Amino acid sequence: MSYAVLPLALILLVRDATGSYGAAGLVSGALSATLTVFAPARARLLDRVGARRGLVRLAVPYVLGLGAVVGLALTGSGTGPLVAAAAVAGAFAPPLGPVMRVLWAEILRDEPRLLQTAYALDSVAEEVVFTAGPLGAAALLALAGPVWAMAAVAGLLAVGAAGFVTAKATAPADPPVPGKEKSPVRPLSFPGLRTLVLSFAGVGLAVGVLDVALPYLADRAGSAEAGGVLLALLSAGSALGGLWYGRRAWRSPLTTRFVRLLVVFALAFAPLAFGPGPIAAGAVVFVMGLALAPLFTSAYLLLASFTEKSGVSPTEANTWVSTANNGGVAAGAALSGILLDPYGVTATFALAFAAVAALALVAISRRSTLATVP
Repeated sequence: MSYAVLPLALILLVRDATGSYGAAGLVSGALSATLTVFAPARARLLDRVGARRGLVRLAVPYVLGLGAVVGLALTGSGTGPLVAAAAVAGAFAPPLGPVMRVLWAEILRDEPRLLQTAYALDSVAEEVVFTAGPLGAAALLALAGPVWAMAAVAGLLAVGAAGFVTAKATAPADPPVPGKEKSPVRPLSFPGLRTLVLSFAGVGLAVGVLDVALPYLADRAGSAEAGGVLLALLSAGSALGGLWYGRRAWRSPLTTRFVRLLVVFALAFAPLAFGPGPIAAGAVVFVMGLALAPLFTSAYLLLASFTEKSGVSPTEANTWVSTANNGGVAAGAALSGILLDPYGVTATFALAFAAVAALALVAISRRSTLATVP
């Protein structure tokens, strides 16, 4: 929830402090950039020192960095210091999601059905949180202002991380046996993980385009507020799809299910390239959403199997998939920002579909790598 509230709270805090949305974009971009770029390094730290100690080392400077951003905004320190403080904070952002998925794989090592359910519930919960988070941010901003909204961001993270690191599951494992150190091989050296990363770059690209283009479509149709409804339909479809997927006992191989879901997701995007109105677009994104949480669930299951068999860094492997998705979202949002005004929403959707379909085709052509992970 902290990460879901952060974007709107940070942008309006900096806007109020500097009077410029441009400065707000720079500060938000600096935090997002270091959060993404340093994600694998943070994951390696956690795998090296353990979840409990690693998360403490990350959460404390992250919360302090957010506090520094608020302090600099209140003292009118200018854009440069705000960008620097945000960049430092982003570099320490604790990856609670990837760590949680690694712990689920350890706790439910002998319960594959329950592990599928746990990952599905994780995906559904994330959809709910990232739907409710912006609404909560809007309420906080209306009632108390951006400073208190940022205080809530830091407080939620601090409380959540504290609960996480005091849980029994994050207790330090037995010390490593001398001479049996972890393999220095990085996850991306394996073709199977590279295929997953490529797949989720395409998934993220599609979602990033929708994040910007759907509100644009609704606004051009005369109802800017309907943009939120369209985005909520994507999340609602994903939540329902995740619950359905997590409860079923599947007989088909996991790699086959993943590829089929990727095909459904990519093909469901196609009707948007023909310029539908808001109602038809809502139906399309709902169908896309039905495949979204199951895609993440199957990817997490593939990662659990991959890391168990290969012995590579489990948190880093999970983080690479999240990083690919986040990077794709950022690229998709930027693509929409460049194309919408000069070329319109139909051309934007058409070009985005071509890019998503191309990435999906490459990933599908490499599906054999998913079945041969070590």
